[in-house]
Amino acid sequence: MKTGKFNHEKYISELATMKLPNQKKIVGGMFGLELLHQGPDSEIGLDAPFLSSPKLLLATARSAFNLLARVLKPKTVWLPSYLCASVIASFPPDIEIRFYSINESLRIAEKKWLSEIQENDIVVFIDYFGFNYWLEWGQEARQRGAWVIEDACQAMLNREFCQCSHYVLFSPRKFVGVPDGGILLAQNGAKLPDEMIPAAPARWWLEALRASILRAEYDWHGGERTWFDLFQKTEAEGPSNPCKMSELSLMILKEVVDWQEVSIRRRNNYKLLASELEEIAIFPDLTEDAVPLGFPIVVKDRDRIRQALFTEEIFPPIHWPIASFVPCDFEDSHRLAGNIMTIPCDQRYNRSDMERVINILRREAGI
Repeated sequence: MKTGKFNHEKYISELATMKLPNQKKIVGGMFGLELLHQGPDSEIGLDAPFLSSPKLLLATARSAFNLLARVLKPKTVWLPSYLCASVIASFPPDIEIRFYSINESLRIAEKKWLSEIQENDIVVFIDYFGFNYWLEWGQEARQRGAWVIEDACQAMLNREFCQCSHYVLFSPRKFVGVPDGGILLAQNGAKLPDEMIPAAPARWWLEALRASILRAEYDWHGGERTWFDLFQKTEAEGPSNPCKMSELSLMILKEVVDWQEVSIRRRNNYKLLASELEEIAIFPDLTEDAVPLGFPIVVKDRDRIRQALFTEEIFPPIHWPIASFVPCDFEDSHRLAGNIMTIPCDQRYNRSDMERVINILRREAGI
């Protein structure tokens, strides 16, 4: 599908003439389409690690799992017991899915499962919220002949990734405003699949683009939140079969986004939240190489507190509800799923926004 050229300058000029109403700034939710085009000669995004290595540019990150399963043909895929349901749905039904245990600190709980790994199995490790604490387990899985896949969808802007990984996956839509996007990177001698990849389904892509534009319009001048339902629909219907990233998304990633500024803002916001909310943070210390997805916290009475935040136009997501697809035996993961939520700390927000979130959260959580 040809997307055509998107005239950022004209669009942003039109939006600039519209008056922003006097309302609370919404914190959270999908990203609006990136509008601040840097010009045809810009190289502002080209130093991002996820754009510089051998890679496949896909419409969704979940389709990378599907593609690798078809090419590598494992009998078994090993997944962490705390994950998004879309990861499981990405693998063909004839592949056995097995879980290894993740504890309430988002660390791997024990090593016994490693002894059951067979050659040519796939083992998926997740960089939760931008943090990588699984190197030791990844090295052993690789030594046993498994394919090591690093799910870096929450760590896309980190400067380095695990050296024992054969493949690394990224999801740009979690970090910036693009209508579609998934990236599969190969390293350490692993080969990228060379099969022909079609364009994404036209109807799905146009709805994803529309949701992205509507969110951008809302951020500029308010109005109805029609983008929310449309975003949820396109997230649920995103293709699992491999499809190509659109030219529009690739252009935004390469020429529009100032990745250094995005990283600095996210890290600064995270540090501010950690300085005030250390007692409820899962990762109170921000490592030097991590650019976080968000600020994950654990609180009692999570659902009540979350609803109170909603009334203040703050929308912390839950990463992730797992009750319907992870076996009950993984008790630590289920306890975590009942108490965790993610405070947004991305580049859209400044110090004042984070202080508003801190004050409301401290009040509601009694800390």
